[in-house]
Amino acid sequence: MRLSYPDGLTPDIEIAEGGTMLENKTKFADLKVMLDNNKESVKIEAMKRIINMVAKGKDVSELFPAVVKNVAVKHLELKKLVYVYLVRYAEEQQDLALLSISTFQRALKDPNQLIRASALRVLSSIRVQMIAPVMLLAIKDSVRDMSAYVRKVAAHAIPKLYSLDPDLQEQLVECIDFLLGDKRTLVLGSAVHAFEQICPDRLDLLHKHYRSLCQALVDVDEWGQVVMIGLLSRYARTQFTKPEEDARLDPDYEFLLLSVRSLLQSRNCAVVMAVAQLYFYTAPKSQLPVIPRALIRLLRGPNEVQYVVLVNIATICAVRDDDDQSVFGAIKSMFEPFLKSFFIQSSDTRLVKQLKLQILTCLVTETNVQMVVRELQAYLHMADLAGLAIEAIGRCALKVNSAESNCLSLLVNMISSQKENIVCSAVVVLKRLLHTEAPESLLKRVVKLIPSIKNSAAKACVVWLVCTHIDKLSVLAPDVLRVIAKNFCEESDEVKLQALNLSVRLWAKDRQRCELLVKYVLQLARYDRSYDIRDRCRFIRNCIFRNSVFPIECFLQDKPTPSMQSQFGDREQYQLGTLSHLLNQKCVEYCDLPEFPEVAPDPTIRRSARPLPSELNNHNNMREDSEEEESELSDEEEEGDDNEEAEESAEEEEEEEDEEEEDEDEEAEDEEEEEESSEEEEELVNVKEAEPVKVSNKKPIIKKASNDLDLLLDLNFETSIHTSQYSRASSVQPQDFVVALDPLFSNGLGVKTCFNRVLSVNSSCMVNCVWKVCFQTDEKKTVDVRFVFNQTASQGVKSSGDVNIFGLSTGDEKTISVGIDFDDCCRKAVWTVDVEGKTYDVNVTPTPLDLVEAIDIRSDQYQLEEKRLSGLHETVKSLGSGFDPNVTKILSLVATKQVEGIPLSFASQTVTKKAIVLFSFYKGTEWKLNVKCENSTFCSIFAHALCEKLGEKR
Repeated sequence: MRLSYPDGLTPDIEIAEGGTMLENKTKFADLKVMLDNNKESVKIEAMKRIINMVAKGKDVSELFPAVVKNVAVKHLELKKLVYVYLVRYAEEQQDLALLSISTFQRALKDPNQLIRASALRVLSSIRVQMIAPVMLLAIKDSVRDMSAYVRKVAAHAIPKLYSLDPDLQEQLVECIDFLLGDKRTLVLGSAVHAFEQICPDRLDLLHKHYRSLCQALVDVDEWGQVVMIGLLSRYARTQFTKPEEDARLDPDYEFLLLSVRSLLQSRNCAVVMAVAQLYFYTAPKSQLPVIPRALIRLLRGPNEVQYVVLVNIATICAVRDDDDQSVFGAIKSMFEPFLKSFFIQSSDTRLVKQLKLQILTCLVTETNVQMVVRELQAYLHMADLAGLAIEAIGRCALKVNSAESNCLSLLVNMISSQKENIVCSAVVVLKRLLHTEAPESLLKRVVKLIPSIKNSAAKACVVWLVCTHIDKLSVLAPDVLRVIAKNFCEESDEVKLQALNLSVRLWAKDRQRCELLVKYVLQLARYDRSYDIRDRCRFIRNCIFRNSVFPIECFLQDKPTPSMQSQFGDREQYQLGTLSHLLNQKCVEYCDLPEFPEVAPDPTIRRSARPLPSELNNHNNMREDSEEEESELSDEEEEGDDNEEAEESAEEEEEEEDEEEEDEDEEAEDEEEEEESSEEEEELVNVKEAEPVKVSNKKPIIKKASNDLDLLLDLNFETSIHTSQYSRASSVQPQDFVVALDPLFSNGLGVKTCFNRVLSVNSSCMVNCVWKVCFQTDEKKTVDVRFVFNQTASQGVKSSGDVNIFGLSTGDEKTISVGIDFDDCCRKAVWTVDVEGKTYDVNVTPTPLDLVEAIDIRSDQYQLEEKRLSGLHETVKSLGSGFDPNVTKILSLVATKQVEGIPLSFASQTVTKKAIVLFSFYKGTEWKLNVKCENSTFCSIFAHALCEKLGEKR
């Protein structure tokens, strides 16, 4: 029966995003009416619905004329939505977009940085060559824009303009060169991407930017890091010679390796693979041990990530054991300690399982072969892994001679299995193992299985074994051929071919006894349905039944022993981590890494542009020494001056100081205005970058004291110290130490650090850090160790000073305490350690949980502080329904104290600025963590860090 529909409804009805049922022909009619409305609120509602449909993949291109009419509106939110739509459809509706090009040009001068960036985005989306000059002018202006976000968008627009008009390459290269010198990490990743798209061979442009790129690498966005690491890899292969074990590395080369090393802990798998690729192809062998652990960590990720990582590891492990010259030869043995990480799990996909088995057999040695074989035996009970596990056992036998007999006996026992797939796989592997030397008893046992073997490949392997070892099986060989001849027509082609080979050998070895049987088999093969069988039969008949010039002994020659070759051995020609390596074929835009130069180019082209942190530190020390000498000379000269001249000079200095303070106030106001204008940018892009701390090198002006009392009054024994109204409380001391300097990479000197939550003797604003310093060498000796605080590398961090340890002997361990003022930020404190003329860096980086101290606070005080802190000063994190709020565990994680009278409530304060930190746990539908702090930024990172630690404890 035909269904009836109410008036206005048809089967073509679809539900729009607003919940209104609209007919296909008029589904956008209401949106067009709303866009033509005079009320901006109605237009905003229409644009929100349109952007919602765009986000869901719906085609709303027919609304372009109605939307483009609103491009010149003054309402900021509406203009943003219009520009988002235009970016999506400007390339499809180029004619209509060109009508509004003057509006886009005016928007490039808009005070709002988001409008300027959106206008440039829309302009670069119009793929019409006639507006290329307009786009070029817009890009040139935007690369010098005050907003880093606009400069980032300009970097993205450069490749679009280049694809539109390649003749503009030289002018675009100038823009890229300017962007590479940008100080904001938000811009650098996009600038490097534009460099790779436009001029990847112009490595000469990187000389003056090399050090700044290395220094900013850690702070660039993750995908920018991937592109930047690839670029720096190519740069290192062209500007530095191949690293030798005994030779000292170029300082710039060492700076690159040091800059990327911390990225091995990145959460982005592509970044970790990029760093591993850089180390494999550029770093000396002594620095490679850090790579295997980082790659093993990635195996905890999704199956897709595991597959890519395992393909790379399989390529590394596929290299021959005697191939020390290969780039992977030095790293292969470093994966052996992680052998158990390649054991198969039930959740692994089939491809991942195959790769893990391949890696296990490549890493097998005489020391671990028994463990690997036992693990492979466990896989025999898995239906999808039995065959692969048996093949892996065979590869273990071929690789480790001492385990061959054990593996053979294991495979022979499998032959009697009730499972056909196990029997077939075992026979195929035995064929490979028994090629040259095979016990007669074992061969007889295999031959007796022929009547019960149904798998054609396994049966062909048994016939091949009989044919190969016919001297040992001279009695059983005719019976094998007789069994095959009974059902010759029903056998597979591979079994028939092996039967023909066996016939020839029997004709040559025992013609009188087997002549009739051989002729019978050849007669069957002569009329077989397969062309291959008939051709082979014709060839054999001509050789044995006629007087052929070829001797019959040509069929009796021994075959070479099969060698174990990995399917990943030929992938070494491609770079690790690339699509070409994954697919094992050269893809579009793939480029091989250049070879190291025999003679390094002039290194001064980099050093003249920007000093290294170590060079800058030495320069600052020399500068401080010279300033001290000048101040001493000036003091001696001033002692002979009159009091009147001293008073006049003091008055002039006071006036100059007042003028400088006024200038600084004006600069501070300008900076505040710039920060206010960048707030909207941060909301959209959600990029947080730490502003460098401005350290004033200007010395305070010291007035002449008129008497001894004035001298005492002018003394200031400590800097401004933040005070707290709450007293400091004791807390649980942690026992976990972190390795800050590994003895394996520092000639035996090891340093472990721990924040022990004890009040620092240096200052109440400093975190107390305990160091355990040890010295471990093969020979007995005593050294002096000096730790020099690197102020340049530790921006915004203060410390109690340098540390000297005299007479540290081999096997000794000394404990020292260091005070560090991190200014309530998770910044890095760096010490340069000098031992036996060699220097190393000791990095101490706290977590937000290390930057607080416990306080004593009453319940009423806690409630007052809790009411005062709200809004931006409050962060709530979900912990799930299975969370267990164990107070002992919480006190072990954070330096805090539980508030009496209020369950699961704790109080702390930051060490430096004494900002109150209150956190509590409560349960609704699930457990939640509520953190409140006077410092809103610290509140967020503290809550995130505590939530992560609580998750680890579970």
